[in-house]
Amino acid sequence: MNIEELKQKMKVLPKHPRIYPPYKIHWNWDISFKCNYKCSYCEVVRRDEEFNTQIADTDKWREVWNRIFDNYWCTHVRFSGGEPTIYPNFLPFLGMLLEKHTVDITTNLSFDLNKFLDKVKPGGLSISASFHPEFTDFETFFEKLKYLHFHGFPSTLSYVGYPPHLDKIPEYKKRLEDLQMYFKIIPFIGNYKGKKYPEAYDARERRLLEGFATDSKDEHLNDMNSRWVEWRVEKEENKETRDTKIKLGKLCRMGQMYAKIHPDLTVTRCCAGYHGQQSGSLGHLLDPNFKLLDDAQPCSVDYDCPCFKGMFVGEEEDKWEPLWESLDHPIYKVEYMREYAKYLKEQGKK
Repeated sequence: MNIEELKQKMKVLPKHPRIYPPYKIHWNWDISFKCNYKCSYCEVVRRDEEFNTQIADTDKWREVWNRIFDNYWCTHVRFSGGEPTIYPNFLPFLGMLLEKHTVDITTNLSFDLNKFLDKVKPGGLSISASFHPEFTDFETFFEKLKYLHFHGFPSTLSYVGYPPHLDKIPEYKKRLEDLQMYFKIIPFIGNYKGKKYPEAYDARERRLLEGFATDSKDEHLNDMNSRWVEWRVEKEENKETRDTKIKLGKLCRMGQMYAKIHPDLTVTRCCAGYHGQQSGSLGHLLDPNFKLLDDAQPCSVDYDCPCFKGMFVGEEEDKWEPLWESLDHPIYKVEYMREYAKYLKEQGKK
């Protein structure tokens, strides 16, 4: 392999390259738990009072994310919360971030479409749209989603399996899949009519969710939806089976290839425990010396792993590695990092 050709393709060689799958660092950033909707089934907005949400201007963010790029090259940022697009100056920040990183936004699509298109250009950005029927009608939402999807922003729809809304899933799901778009089902967690969900789903509701999770033509979508339903709804009674979800002491690449950013900009290895604290704190995002783990480290969580995408070394990589695939950057492509990783491994052997 010609390292000079690789340098030309990569533009910049990172100081701390990631030489293991998924080769690209993933961040899940709860940028804020504030939201302009107040859905009756949502518990998230109540968490806002638990954080002192930190806000920085675009110039400061450019400094931070340029430093991350220099250290780790192109990374993938998944914004969630709350509603990310109501964060102050979010669209200019997003446009800047896309210069060197890829992004996915979990959003209710309530933003002004013209302002969005003026500030954000296609390339490296995907949309995970959450439909909330208590605050918008499906046709308005669907038309906006279609426009984004077919104008350079690959989009999916997520729908919470709130008991009163279950019967609309077949219609909505068909509308999306007729256009080869993904419809993702998120089982409801919370209280409804004095019952705690997902435990309270009755037999009919469970059959509905299980059927919706496996009836798509796209096998990847079936696998993804099935994992959501299995993880959140199906309660394992067999102790031996449950024990397989306890990963304490096993090597995991969370913290090396993934990190969770909280509204106060503390960063944890994953989301386990209260605000991720049991997984281990990595520091503060605005700290100039902030860095990720250099290697896989033992899991420190002593209960069932809360994630079906856990990056455990030597354990089901064929199942979890594909789940970390993301949209590619138009310039800084993940295949270049794979090539660089191969080169570095070859040099290490020599």
